[in-house]
Order: sequence, then structure tokens, then C-alpha cells
Amino acid sequence: MIFDSFKILLISYIVFLNLGVFADHWSYNNEKHWPGICQTGEAQSPIDLEESIAIPREFHFLSMHGYGQITSAILKNNGHSAQLTLQNISPPKMHGGGLPGTYQLDHLHFHWQSEHTVNGNRFPLELHLVHFEQKYRNLTEAVGHLHGVAVLGVLFNYAVDDDEDFQPLINILDKIKNDVGKTEQLDNINVKQLMPRDRGGFFRYYGSLTTPGCNEGIIWTVFTDTLPISRNQVESFLTMKTSGNAPLAKNFRSIQPLNGRPLYLRNSGPINPILGYRPSNSSSAQVVSAILLIVCYFFKLIVV
Repeated sequence: MIFDSFKILLISYIVFLNLGVFADHWSYNNEKHWPGICQTGEAQSPIDLEESIAIPREFHFLSMHGYGQITSAILKNNGHSAQLTLQNISPPKMHGGGLPGTYQLDHLHFHWQSEHTVNGNRFPLELHLVHFEQKYRNLTEAVGHLHGVAVLGVLFNYAVDDDEDFQPLINILDKIKNDVGKTEQLDNINVKQLMPRDRGGFFRYYGSLTTPGCNEGIIWTVFTDTLPISRNQVESFLTMKTSGNAPLAKNFRSIQPLNGRPLYLRNSGPINPILGYRPSNSSSAQVVSAILLIVCYFFKLIVV
């Protein structure tokens, strides 16, 4: 009798372990086999951020504190992405901007190519800054609550030259690429340099985590301004390996249906996702216009 009970406990334990291993060994190459709400959910992420259907919304200013601190961080190959966790500082926090509370930064991670698209256009890289509402103890607890997690999305556009602010991270990426779980320390990091200078324009919608278990109720904020990155820098991410020692060439989830959800846009000038800049009536543009007028005036004098 005792032996039979022991066998039942042992079998149950083995099943538990197998379920844990299965849950941890999902792949971007078999999204159709992702479990639960990943398949049945009606508010999943990522989505196409289509400007023509976005509802203009005058959100309050997004207030961000502590992101400019110079600190160290741990860069980790977690088998699905390159994950960055800050060390030895008070966690950066944000509030306002239509957020229902104050959210503190948990970690950052990257997707190559971008998960979100803008007007159908996909970007070479997307950075996610994952936050949880500070009333919860940690991200694990917060993810089980509606609006307990808020994610900032930063899109990158191709540039001719390497981006200097981004290069220190690229330099140590090679040290973790082959070993899942491998970590390396990155010194003198400034998270503010990994975000656009103009953070006034952003898309906002309510979605989900983009990896299993795809928990819904996540607040998404994706900036309309982009950061530059070279092709060489992007290709460094493509050398990352999975737990099966296969190249992690794809780590973005396919676009999910909007299913009638409202998509909001706080505008900061016209969006041009192809060129990566937004023309505006800023003071710099006015200066350029003035210079052109002066050139035309002198040209007219010369011709006459």
C-alpha cells in the first residue's frame, strides 16, 4: 500500500517536471503548438500599429524617472532573447501618459526582427522594457493581474554606421551567444540612451505577453520615434543560440488580430516608419526654411 502510494507520488512528480520542461522549451517555429490562451485569447500581441485606424488621444505627459542613471547590468542568453537586467540602482519608474499607476522597470529584452509592425512595415529590431505595477512584489505576481504589467516598445531603423551608444552591448553579445543561461556584465549602461529622444509620440493598446503563457491585460506603449542601428549590429543578434544549440534566427511572434480593440495614438508629428523620422514644424525645420529663403533671395540677385 505504501509502495503504491510512493509510485503515484513519483509518477506525479515526473509529470510535473515534464510539464515544466515542456513549458520552458517552446519555440518561435511552432506557434501553433503554444498552449492555452496563446491560441484562444482575443487580446493578443503583437499587432500591426495601423495609423489610419488609430484613435487620436491626448494622453498626459509620460513621466519617467531614473532611466538616465549610469549603472551596470547583466546581459543573459535566456534561450529566446538577449535579456538585460540592471544592477545596484533604485529601479527606474514611470507614471502618467494614461497609465493607471506607477510602474517600475524589471528588465529589457530584444526581438530581431520587430514584433510590432507600423502600417504593415516591420523593423530590424525591437526593444521591450518590461515594467510591473509597484504595488506588486515582482513581475511574476503582477502578470496575473489586469494592467499589472506595462511594456515600452522601442523600434530600430537601419543606419549606415554603427550606433555608438549601442555598441558596448554588441561587444559582449558574442560572449553569451553560444550558451543558454550564460551571463556577462555590462558596465556604464544608461537605459535612457536605449530610448528615443522624442518620447512624446506613441501608440497605446491593451494586449498580452508575446511569449507563452501569453497573459492578457498588458498595457503596451510603442514609441513612434525610432533609434538607429547598423546591419552589422543587427546581425550580431542572429548568432544567438537556443537551448538546442540551434541559431536563434527568428524570435518574433506573428501579428495577432486586433479583434475590435481600440488602438490609440498620441501624435508627435507625421509617422514615417520607412525612413525612420517624422517631419514636423519644429524650430529646426523653421531654421532650414529660413536658410532656403535667404539662398533663394541671393540667387535671385545674382541672376538679375
